[in-house]
Amino acid sequence: MLSKCMNPLCAARFRYLHEGRIFNIERVVSSSDAQFPPNYRVEHYWLCARCAQTLKVVLDRGMVTTRPLHPALPPASSASAA
Repeated sequence: MLSKCMNPLCAARFRYLHEGRIFNIERVVSSSDAQFPPNYRVEHYWLCARCAQTLKVVLDRGMVTTRPLHPALPPASSASAA
């Protein structure tokens, strides 16, 4: 899907390859016939330059979604703060 930014909160439209970041996600397309091996296809997703600074596109449980580029660090435990 290259028509707009993958971030659902962003309305930026895709216009040029040099703006933002394109993600190639490989997906398995299983055949209904068990004798044939599964096929793979590559789908393309785009994040605008602004969203690409903080997000990435990932395949999670069969769904393509966005995730933070740098996950938040877990809070420090009170035991280590002594």
